[in-house]
Amino acid sequence: MRIEKIIVRDFRSHEFTKVTFTSGINLIIGQNGSGKSSLLDAILIGLYWPAKPKDLKKDSFLRVNGKSTEITIFFEKDGVRYQVHRNITRGIAFAKYYDGTWHYVTDANQKAVRDWMEKLIPYDIFVNAIYIRQGEIDAILESDESREKVVRKVLGLDKYENAYKNLLEVRKVIDSKIKGIEEYLNAMKNIDDMIKEAEKELSSAIRQINELSPQIPRLRREVEELEKKLDELDKLARELEKLKESKSGIEKSLEGINAKINSLAASIAERELKVKELDEKVKELEKIKPKAERYKELEEFYKEYSEIKAKAEKEVERYEGQISQIKERLEELEGRAEELEELQEKISKLDEQLGELEEYVKQYDEALRIKKTIESLRKRLSLSGEELKKLKAEIENAKQRKEEILREIEEIGEKKGELKNATSEKNKAILELRKAKGKCPVCGAELTEKHREDLIKKYTLEIESYAKEMEQLMRREKELRAELVKIEKILKKEKEVIANEEIFNQMQEHEKRLSKFNLKELEEKVKKHENLSAEKNKLEGRLRSIQEELKKKAALEKKKIYLERKISEIKANLYEYEVKLKNLGFEDIDTLKAEIGMLKPIYEKYLKLLNSQKELKAEKERLQRDKNELEILKEKKAGLEKALSEIKERLGELEKDYSKDEHERVRKEHIKKREALVKAETELENLEKRKEELIKNLENLKNEKENVKIKRKELEDLKKARERVQKLREKVRMFKNILKEDALAKVGEYASEIFEELTEEKYSGITVKAKESKVVLGVIYDGKERDLSFLSGGERIALGLAFRLALSLYLAGEIPLLIMDEPTPYLDDERRRRLVDIMERYLRKIPQVIIVSHDEELKDAADRVIRVRLENGVSRVEEVEVS
Repeated sequence: MRIEKIIVRDFRSHEFTKVTFTSGINLIIGQNGSGKSSLLDAILIGLYWPAKPKDLKKDSFLRVNGKSTEITIFFEKDGVRYQVHRNITRGIAFAKYYDGTWHYVTDANQKAVRDWMEKLIPYDIFVNAIYIRQGEIDAILESDESREKVVRKVLGLDKYENAYKNLLEVRKVIDSKIKGIEEYLNAMKNIDDMIKEAEKELSSAIRQINELSPQIPRLRREVEELEKKLDELDKLARELEKLKESKSGIEKSLEGINAKINSLAASIAERELKVKELDEKVKELEKIKPKAERYKELEEFYKEYSEIKAKAEKEVERYEGQISQIKERLEELEGRAEELEELQEKISKLDEQLGELEEYVKQYDEALRIKKTIESLRKRLSLSGEELKKLKAEIENAKQRKEEILREIEEIGEKKGELKNATSEKNKAILELRKAKGKCPVCGAELTEKHREDLIKKYTLEIESYAKEMEQLMRREKELRAELVKIEKILKKEKEVIANEEIFNQMQEHEKRLSKFNLKELEEKVKKHENLSAEKNKLEGRLRSIQEELKKKAALEKKKIYLERKISEIKANLYEYEVKLKNLGFEDIDTLKAEIGMLKPIYEKYLKLLNSQKELKAEKERLQRDKNELEILKEKKAGLEKALSEIKERLGELEKDYSKDEHERVRKEHIKKREALVKAETELENLEKRKEELIKNLENLKNEKENVKIKRKELEDLKKARERVQKLREKVRMFKNILKEDALAKVGEYASEIFEELTEEKYSGITVKAKESKVVLGVIYDGKERDLSFLSGGERIALGLAFRLALSLYLAGEIPLLIMDEPTPYLDDERRRRLVDIMERYLRKIPQVIIVSHDEELKDAADRVIRVRLENGVSRVEEVEVS
């Protein structure tokens, strides 16, 4: 399979993206979040939707503000070109192949395309053999446990594990059903005895029903006759009781009416007497009314005049006091005008003196600012002068030492390369010697076993010598790099040195400017300026105070005129009341007061008699109401006496026809017969219900007897099924273990071939051992098995990639296409360089490789680079051919 092109529209951050893939290594590169991994997700969704990993959810496909998510993929397999198109939003899909023209191969729906794609390239093969996900290579190298998880996932061993567990659940269900049936059969073991007992009870119930049925009609007739007789007696008893109650009620009403008649007669006599007394009081009220009204008029005028006169006198006194104060204040303000002119003259002289000192103040402010700047710069210094000089010298020495170390590291690198090449050549020679027959591949002479062993021993010693030298070089390189780290820490302080030198220079410049000022003289001038300013401020404060006081003069004069006018108005108002007093017939207030005293007793008597008219009217109305009510009660009394006579006559007639003893005897006999009837009916009803229940129960027992036979057969079938499930479960477990062992053996062979090639035959193979929840890897070096700690960082990444590719080869048989998602996120510099080397030397053998990464180093090994970047939330793609 080879992917030719993918077109994506409104998928995640991609608005419209078209990417063409070529043979060789295609690198999709970009920063995190740019949308590069979304292209791999689009390939997976485009080919296999809706079969998908758990982390791909339809809700997250459509781009923000997008209309419809569409994915189109062009690919080639076995010489035939195909096209798959999906519109995820609308649920439309189709697949076509090309043989000069395009032909549809499926119906236009998502499931049909997915099923067709599954037949062409199974989903499990694609995601496990072709697609290497992020972190898988690192997981292979991390630990034996994480490696076992990768193997289990890629080889699909989880399916067998799940099948093994699910069969256990099936067995538990069967066991539960077996237990239930056995309990049921145990409960039904006495079914025949239960049927016989039910038939016996049914016969007894039918016999009792036949005995009881004839008794009920006879009892019913007797009860009906007694009910008829009892109804007649009840009717007579009710009428008697009702007449007695009426008689008693009328007698009580007559007693109440007689009492009310007597009470009303007494009340009428009292009211007639009270009406006469009130009539005398009304006559006296009319006689004293004019004098009472004269008292009220004079009393009201006296109160009003007294209040106004007292208030007027107080106000006049207060206003005259305010006028006196205003006059005194106006005299004081005349003296303030002269003081104002003196103050203005003093302030003018002070302004002249302050103007002469202003320049000195500015110079002093500038000197203080410079001094403050120098202090601020001094606080920013992190080094003293001596420390600065010493650190500069130390940095210069570090720079020289860094150059020396880098040169030495470069020389060590060259020597390591030479040693690797020499080691590789000796390993090749050893392999050739082991395979050679006849002539020596080294010198061309006849190859004897002794000659072969001598040469292998010689070359092995040389390889060990190279290894020791390589170890010394690596140790030296490690020491140099450790020293280089310390030197870099020293060089980082260069910025601090430069910053301190700059601060020292600024301080010197400011100190030079500060030396130009005579600070002692300036301080004296500034102090004098401050004293004069304080004196001026004091005088200006006094000046403003006087000006404010003088502004109040006009207001005071205005207020004085207003107060004098108010006094005149008060006196005029008081004069009007004195005129009114004379009009009332009095020369002064004392004669008015004497007149009021004389009329007061008459007014008080008038007030007491004032309600007599209303009381007289109300009492006459109450007297008339009592007389009317007395007439009505007399008429009502006559009617009740007549009704009482009629009731007594009817009572005498009824008491002759009714016997209380007979009534009680009939009632008791009726109750007795009625209870006997109810008892018989209830007993018959219960027997009928019992009969129905027994018939139903008997039928159920017979059905259960048939069901017992069915359950026994079902129990036999379930026991056989349980045995089959248990055997199948053992087979699944055995097959999973065989498959795992076989797979790991084959994977080990593939991985050994790839790893030998990746390490230029430095290692002669890989060992793969399966343990419980672990897959243990080892390497063969110089005929001995070594663990992974023996490998360098680059060799470990080569081993991880070899093992993962071997898993893909086991699943697919060959690798025409390889997709790798972020293979370098956890790799250091050495391992990234090794991966680039592997890509150039080995991955290029695979017809098509697609790698997604953010690592710029990988582009050196790529045939085609596809750059992805994010602009305003939209992914943009740029395709670059690499020469």
